[in-house]
Amino acid sequence: SPKDYDENGDYYYISMANIKNYQFETEDSKLLSKEYSDKNQNKAVAKNDILIARSGEGTIGKVALIDDEDLQGIFADFTMRIRLQKCNPLFAYYYFRTEYFQYLIEINKKGLGNNTNIFPSQIQELPMIDICVKEQKKIVDEIKAELDKQEEIKNKIKCERDKIDEIIEKAIK
Repeated sequence: SPKDYDENGDYYYISMANIKNYQFETEDSKLLSKEYSDKNQNKAVAKNDILIARSGEGTIGKVALIDDEDLQGIFADFTMRIRLQKCNPLFAYYYFRTEYFQYLIEINKKGLGNNTNIFPSQIQELPMIDICVKEQKKIVDEIKAELDKQEEIKNKIKCERDKIDEIIEKAIK
């Protein structure tokens, strides 16, 4: 409810819209009143929590990993929090982003049109890769290395685009 927001609040309201790009984005997130956040501590997030959007076409199944130890947030009703034992949080996060896991969401969701949902009880029944934490770390390190390479390529592309813009600006003047 709009009355639950407070620009001076300490807790973010984490909705599906804030995780649609596979990370929690504070820029568009509203702050909650102390009263609301105090009453909803059972929905508070902590570092290494994984949030999954559980409703809405185009958003259902999107995940975010809470990687900020100092973040104070309360997750919305149409998201769910996952806390795994004996599992590298980044490994689980990457797994939840795979085409395979997203396919599992797609075939298990209920409802029609934009009114589709997946429920925590269904998520609990979905398969999780069962490998030791040491092997999970190895996979996470490999994924991170590939992501770093992609970031480097993105930066090079941006640099080249900037050069093109500069050439165009000179031609216009």
